[in-house]
Amino acid sequence: MNFNRVIVLAAAFLLAGFDSMSAAQSDQYFKFLGVADVQKLTGVQEIKLVPKNEDADGDLNFARADGQILLSVSFYPADAYASARSSQSGFKSALKGVGEEAFVGPAAGPPLFILAFRQGNYTVVLNTELDAKSKPVLTIEQITAIGKLIASRM
Repeated sequence: MNFNRVIVLAAAFLLAGFDSMSAAQSDQYFKFLGVADVQKLTGVQEIKLVPKNEDADGDLNFARADGQILLSVSFYPADAYASARSSQSGFKSALKGVGEEAFVGPAAGPPLFILAFRQGNYTVVLNTELDAKSKPVLTIEQITAIGKLIASRM
């Protein structure tokens, strides 16, 4: 496990505690986000879905053709948002315009590479990887645009 992955896991506000709450198979979440959506909103054309693994821990995981994880999206029950927002390592600042309520993180950022929002019955967490120079693979603006799209489909 690389250092950047450790940062993501630590900053993603106690995801291990929420992992057992994560719903079934990722195919139930395709209605919220697909490969074509990620291509359009990021400008990256060669994207593939990858299964959940040590480096891609979301319910939906998108990678470049070379295997670099671009985006992991995790879905939790709506009541998980309160715990996520109160996390001292995950919460950096509130964000308006995504879902019913949202925030970006990690708290130690910049860089910012995590977005969490609550919409309807879900709390959704989006995060990107950090590259070798500790720069997010996707910008927080790209992640926010993806979050807005997911929220609009809920």
